[in-house]
Amino acid sequence: MCKILLENNPFYSSSHPDPWVKEFANISSINGEVFNPIINIIEQSRKKPTEPVGILVKGESGSGKTHMIARIREHCEKTSFETKFATIKPIIDYHTPLQRILKGIITNLAHPIAGSRKKTQIHGMVFSIICDFYKHQPGTQSIIQNMEMNDSKFFSILCQNQQKMDVFFRNLHCWILQEVPGLNSRFIKLLLSFCNPDLQQIAYMRLIGEISDSEEADLLHVPFQEYSDPAMEDEARDFLISLGLILSRYNQNLIVCFDQLESMSNQDLIKAFGQVIFTIVNDCNAIIPLTFTRTLFWDNVLYPSLDPSVEGKLAMTQWNLRGCNDREIDDIIKTRIMEILPENWNEPYSWLLSEVKKVIHKNPSPREVIRCANTIIHNCDASPTLTPALSPDEVIHAAFTNEREQIVSDMDSWPPDHYELTDASISYLQARGYQVKHIKSGQKSILKISMAGKKCCIIVNTNRNHSSVGSGFLKGTRFLNDNPGTTCIYLTDPRCILTKSSWKHTNQLKDEFITAGGMIFQPSISEIARYYALYSLSCKITEQDILIDTKTGIRPVNKDELSSYIKNKTKFISLFQKFTNLPETTEKVSFFQDEHVHKAMYQILSQKSMHIMAAGTLSQEISRKGINITQDELLAWCGKHVDSYRILQSQQGSMIILRGKVHP
Repeated sequence: MCKILLENNPFYSSSHPDPWVKEFANISSINGEVFNPIINIIEQSRKKPTEPVGILVKGESGSGKTHMIARIREHCEKTSFETKFATIKPIIDYHTPLQRILKGIITNLAHPIAGSRKKTQIHGMVFSIICDFYKHQPGTQSIIQNMEMNDSKFFSILCQNQQKMDVFFRNLHCWILQEVPGLNSRFIKLLLSFCNPDLQQIAYMRLIGEISDSEEADLLHVPFQEYSDPAMEDEARDFLISLGLILSRYNQNLIVCFDQLESMSNQDLIKAFGQVIFTIVNDCNAIIPLTFTRTLFWDNVLYPSLDPSVEGKLAMTQWNLRGCNDREIDDIIKTRIMEILPENWNEPYSWLLSEVKKVIHKNPSPREVIRCANTIIHNCDASPTLTPALSPDEVIHAAFTNEREQIVSDMDSWPPDHYELTDASISYLQARGYQVKHIKSGQKSILKISMAGKKCCIIVNTNRNHSSVGSGFLKGTRFLNDNPGTTCIYLTDPRCILTKSSWKHTNQLKDEFITAGGMIFQPSISEIARYYALYSLSCKITEQDILIDTKTGIRPVNKDELSSYIKNKTKFISLFQKFTNLPETTEKVSFFQDEHVHKAMYQILSQKSMHIMAAGTLSQEISRKGINITQDELLAWCGKHVDSYRILQSQQGSMIILRGKVHP
C-alpha cells in the first residue's frame, strides 16, 4: 500500500497548474460558501450586463485561490461558455497594461475547449452573431433549424467553400456594425477571420497585439502599421469595449480572473493594474474582474496603493477563504487517491486519512492537507535507507521540470511573448553574474550585458512583420559595428516568422547582421518552454507557492534560492547554449496518426496495475512499437486528448495516466 502511493504519489504537488489543464477533479465542498455567491453574481450579471461588478477574494498562500479559478472555468464550461472565462498573467510593463489584459483574454477565448482541437469560445461568440443575423433575415428560418444550434457543424459546412465564406463574413461584418453602434470594425473583422481556418493563426496573433506583416494584413483586410504603445493601448481599450458590447447583446458575459498579483513589484505596476480595473468596470459591459490576492498583500500593499475609487470598484463584493473542515479533508484525500487507483482506492484512502487526522491541526488549508499527506507517504517506509530531505536546488529543479512539461502539454496557453522571454533572460543572466541593462524598443527588448569588461547584446522580438524583424537586425548590426569584438544575439520564439523570401530588405538586413558577427537564436518548442517555465516559476516563488521541508517545518522557497539554482550548471542548463546563422524558416512538425498512438498507449498503460507510467518511459515504449515520438511530443499529444489521458506531476517529472474511454 505504501509502495503504491510512494511510486505514484498523487500528493506530490500542492500548487494547481494551468486551469485549462485538468489534473485532479475539483472539489465542490472546499470554500463552497465563497464559490456559490460568485456564481450567483456571474449569473445575475448576464441579466444586467451594464451594471458594474467587481469581486475580490482574499486568502493566505495555499488556501485554494488558484483551485477556485479552475472551478470557475469548469462552471463556465458547464454553461457551454455562455459565461466565458479568462485567467490573466501578471502585468509586466506598466506602459501597456490593457494590451497585456487583452492578450490574456484572447488567449483564453482562443483556447481549444471540451477536448476539441478546433472549437473555441471565439467560435461560440461568432456563432451567436450568425444566429442573430439569420433571425433578422426574411425567409431564413429553415437555415436556423438546419443549423440545430450546432456551431461545430455550421463552421464545418461553411469552411468547405472559401468564396461563399468570404462573402458571408463580409455581409455579417456590415450587418453587426449597423446593429450595434460603437463596435470597433477591426475587432469584428479579426473575430470573423479567426473562424476561417486559413486565417485563424494570423488573426489570433493580430488580436493579441502582434502587428501583422503587410501581406497578412492584406489577407485580414486590416491596415498594416507599426503602432506606438499609446496607440496600441487605445486599440486594446476599443477591443475590450467591443467585446463587452457583443457579450451583452447575447446575454453572455466574461469572468476575468486576476491571480499572482504579488509579481507586481512596484507602484507603477500596481497603478497600471488599478487603471485596468477602472476601465473594465466603468467602460466594458458584461466583463467581470475577479481578483485573488493574499490577505496580507491586500492589506499592506494593494489597498494602501490603489486610488479609493478603484479600490471600491475592485472590492464591490469580497470574501475570505477559510480552512478545511473534516469533510473537506476527506474529499481531498479520496479524490486524489481515486485518480490513480480508480478501482482499489478504499484501503489506501482509509489508511492515509486516518494518518493525516492524527497529526494535522484544526481547519488546515487545502495545501496543508496535501503537504501532510505527502509527508506521511514519504515517511511510511520504515527502512533505514530513507530518502534524505530534498535541498532547495532539488525542490526547485523538480518544480521547474514539471512547469516546463505542463507548458509543453499546453502551448496554446503560452503564445509568443517577448516580455516573458525578456523576464526569463534577465533572471537567468543576473543569476549567472552578468550586469543587464534593459531597454524597451517599441515592441522589442534590447538587453545590454556586461561581465568582466566584455559586452553582449540580446535582441528579443516576437513580432511577425518585416519592419519589426528588420529593425531588430539593424539594431544588432549597429551594436556590433560600434562595439568590435562583442557578441549580439537575436532571440525569438520558434512559432514566430523569422523571414520570408519576399522580404528583400529584411533579408538584406539579416545578411548584414550575420556578416557583422550576429547570431540568430530560435530555440525549439522544447527549449523555448524553458524560458516560459522560468518566468512562471519565478511568479510562483514570489507568490510563495513553491514549498520546502526543513528541520524547523515547511517554508516557501525564496528568490535567492532560485538564483542559486540557476547558477547550478549541473541542474540548470544554459538558456543560450546553441546558435545558428542559418535557422529554418519553419518549425519541423511531427505527425502522428491519432488512432495509432491511442492503440499503443492503451496496449501499454492497460497492462499496468494503475494505468500510469512516467512520460519519458512511455515515449520509449511507444517508440518500440514503431511510433517515433519524443517525451515532449507525447506530452503535447496528451494535452490535446485530455478526455482520455491525464498528466500528473511527480518528483521525477510528469506521469501519464489512462483515464476516460479509449478505443484500443
